[in-house]
Amino acid sequence: MKRLLSVMARIISAIKKKSFKAILCDPSTEEIQQAELYFVKNAQASLPQDWEKRYRRLGPVSREDGIVTVGSRMSKWLKDNWDQNQFILLPSKHPFSLIYLSHIHQKDHSGVESSLARAQVKYWILGARKTMKSIRKQCVVCRRIDKICTSQAMGELPKERLEPCPPWHNVSLDLFGPFWVCDTVKRRVKRKIFGVIFNCMVTRAVHLDISEGYDTQNFLTVLKRFTCLRGFPKKLYSDNGTQLVSANKELREMVTQWNKGLVFNFGKFEGLTWVFNKSADAPWENACSESLIRLVKRSLTRIIGESVISFEELQSVMYEVANMLNERPIGFKPGENFTEGTVLRPNDLLLGRSTIEAPCGFWNERVNFNKSYAFKMKIVDLFWNKWMKNYFPTLIVRQKWHVNVRSVMKGDIVLVNDQNALRGEWKLAQVVEGMQGRDGKTRDVVLRYKINKFGNRYLGEPDKLMTRSVHKLVVILPVEEQ
Repeated sequence: MKRLLSVMARIISAIKKKSFKAILCDPSTEEIQQAELYFVKNAQASLPQDWEKRYRRLGPVSREDGIVTVGSRMSKWLKDNWDQNQFILLPSKHPFSLIYLSHIHQKDHSGVESSLARAQVKYWILGARKTMKSIRKQCVVCRRIDKICTSQAMGELPKERLEPCPPWHNVSLDLFGPFWVCDTVKRRVKRKIFGVIFNCMVTRAVHLDISEGYDTQNFLTVLKRFTCLRGFPKKLYSDNGTQLVSANKELREMVTQWNKGLVFNFGKFEGLTWVFNKSADAPWENACSESLIRLVKRSLTRIIGESVISFEELQSVMYEVANMLNERPIGFKPGENFTEGTVLRPNDLLLGRSTIEAPCGFWNERVNFNKSYAFKMKIVDLFWNKWMKNYFPTLIVRQKWHVNVRSVMKGDIVLVNDQNALRGEWKLAQVVEGMQGRDGKTRDVVLRYKINKFGNRYLGEPDKLMTRSVHKLVVILPVEEQ
């Protein structure tokens, strides 16, 4: 704003003195005021011809110099309380109005109402609030200060969660912990172990186990125990080991020590396919396991509390917690309508009954394989009928992220919300590649950034790449604004 008025004042000075040398002289206060009046008249030239009728609620009046002002109904109050007795009327979309509002906002990058209060000291700009909101939304400094992460509509569910299939056919895996256990003989000796959760993506059944050591073989031992009890799944979803950004420090160190070749090739000949999440620090991409880990930790807190127990005791507790979760109801609850039957539980398919209690009833003890097979198939059909009726409709509703917004694009400059970074020290990065989902929306991106190991000095190191979810990014400079 100041530069604009200064340039125009120099031009007016050169016209008055009829010499280009006057441009080199600093403009006076009167020349700057004349330059401002020139821009005001130019802006008011775009007002409609019937401005007196259209803006009659503002009390518009034309001054002797041709400037349109408003506030004639309260001129005496303005004169008694302020340094002026009128407001100069400006249209909303004129460049001078936009430049003036931007100048007011850039003084301290405050909120909309505060900026409007300062802008309306001298001018009354039509639609100023809407224009100021647009200016603040496009301000790069405000984006860096506010740090509002972008979002995107919730993606489509994978077909593995929507198609009825045998239990443990599609499994989600995650690690949690650590937990302290004591030695069986030397009770004072303590060590750390980690929990491993397997859950069926369709029936929502849970299998819990614990890994005794930090190395690859201990994790594969847990995986072998699971496959011996439940069978090899078709697909196994998990976080990539190198992407456990928000996990516990010991857990990240444990995973980085794994032999990735042994882990990734496990079960290849048995038909097992590993599927890894794209982005780091995005627990919602493995929400099947993350939501159940919260229930597991809550149950362990109620059962164990602050006590330190042995490995065997903790393993027994894990099995008990897994059974408690498999007895939990899933989907809609019948409520008081007894005609809907009992609630649906994962144990209905795993055990053929909802609890571990021995079933009671009158059974046909005669050896008849046809009736036995029909009885088992009836139990399975009953489970899937309840699943389609009570659980499947709950997958339709999006719990959050309902609105489609602009997709993060290649070339955008962003701030990365890293949970392990110091507060306020977010990485500045550029989007290299956007990975689209099944619906064409970008939810994961590849970023490049530079590492400054020696203060603010850059020593020519190559750029680093990382993959992040768009929900962890703050877009401060879109590619179309560069």
